[in-house]
This record gives sequence, structure tokens and C-alpha cells, in this order.
Amino acid sequence: MARLEGRTALVTGAASGFGAGIAAAFAREGAAVLVADLDAAGAEAVAAELSRSGLSAEPFATDITERASLDAAVAFCESRFGGLDILVANAGIGQRPSPFAETEADTLRRQFEINSLGAFQICQAALPALRRSVERGLKIGMGASILINVSGIALVPRPQLYGYGMAKAAAAYLMKALAAELAPEKIRVNGLFPAIGDTPMLAEFAGGARTEEAAAAFAGALPLGRLITPDDIGQAALFLSSESEAGALTGCALPVDGGRCL
Repeated sequence: MARLEGRTALVTGAASGFGAGIAAAFAREGAAVLVADLDAAGAEAVAAELSRSGLSAEPFATDITERASLDAAVAFCESRFGGLDILVANAGIGQRPSPFAETEADTLRRQFEINSLGAFQICQAALPALRRSVERGLKIGMGASILINVSGIALVPRPQLYGYGMAKAAAAYLMKALAAELAPEKIRVNGLFPAIGDTPMLAEFAGGARTEEAAAAFAGALPLGRLITPDDIGQAALFLSSESEAGALTGCALPVDGGRCL
């Protein structure tokens, strides 16, 4: 039996990169997946590709900064799939490196708006639906799951990424605090802490453009010597979201980072 058979999931930022990898991994393991992203065309493309493979996926245009948009995504997920069992708060943005003395306050505001407040808002919007999922699953011992895609930078800081790092540290706090608060309700909350991957976000961290030289330099900085892939993140997300494999895990900070946080 597939690990997520009969489960429903909402993944934000799922039109590309790590989010697309998570959506694909979930769908392949039997979940019905709402592919949510600000990039409507990208979300449609990811959902269409999964559907062509006989998997269950629907696109939804969602703005992580707008609470009404997030409420609409949750409502659509419940109406289309019959519930919401797994939330993945993955949507985020990168940052071009900037020395501390040159970092503008607006950079921090934008980073917090998306990388921490965005995660906060989708978790809050999804909570009533997740509670309903728990009520339905109590007879068979199934809870619900929240997974927040944080960043290894929240565990081991890097210079010149103050907005991104501070916002991700706030997201890590959110994950831990929610895990403690929601555990009695059988809602598990865990976090992925990836290193940089070969995704569209790499260009921002490289200063605005992805080059082979930049990609090689980032890969070389990781002990395993390679960039993290969407499939790496998808498999880790699948593990943490599986009741059969990770049903006893909550508040877990899982580095998927090629050894960066050693």
C-alpha cells in the first residue's frame, strides 16, 4: 500500500523547485495533492504532468501574503478532495547576499512577510481543516501533519543573508512552538532544513544569475559535494508526513543538507 494512500495534501510554492519535488513524491505515494503557488501557470503545469501519470493533483493560484487567498486554497482542497490531512508550508523567496552594513530594512520586511509570516498564515488558515481531519481519523488512529520547509541557515548562520536567515529562524521557532501546542490534538509539526539546491532560488543566492561556476561553488561547499535536489526534499517530506514511518515524530528539525550543518 502506498504510504499516503487516501490522504490529502496542500503544498505551497509547489510550481517549481523543492515544492514541486514534494508534490510529486506525495502524489506518487497515493496522496491527492493541491499544487498551490503564486505562479498559476507553473502550478497548472506541475498538476497536469502528475495527472498525465494517473496521479491525483489539482492546481490552485495562491498568494502566501494574502490570508483570504490561503483560506480559499484550504476551502478548495476540502471541497475537491474531501478534506486536508497534510499541510506543507514550503513557499518562500531567496535573497541576494548583502553585507550587514548595506542590508536595508525593507529587505528584512519582505523576507519576514513571505518566509515567516507566510508560513504562519498558511498554518493558521489550515488549522481548522486539519482538526477536522483528526476527528475523521481518530477511529483508525490517524492524525494530521504540518511540515514547514525552513532552511539550514536557521541552524548554522551564514553572513550576508540577514533577512533570509532571520526570517527562517523565525519559521524554525514557529515549527517548534506549534509542535508543542498541537501535539495533544494529534497534529504533528515538523521541519525540513535543506541546504541550497539546484532550483530557481539558486540564482538569487548567486547574486541574480545562475551560472555553472556558482552552482559548482555552492556544491563544493557541502561535505557531500553536490547540491540538494527536489527529489531529496520530496523523499524527506514524504518520510516526515507518513503516519506509518514518522507517527512518533513531532518538533523534528531534519537537515537535508549534504552535511552542511555537521
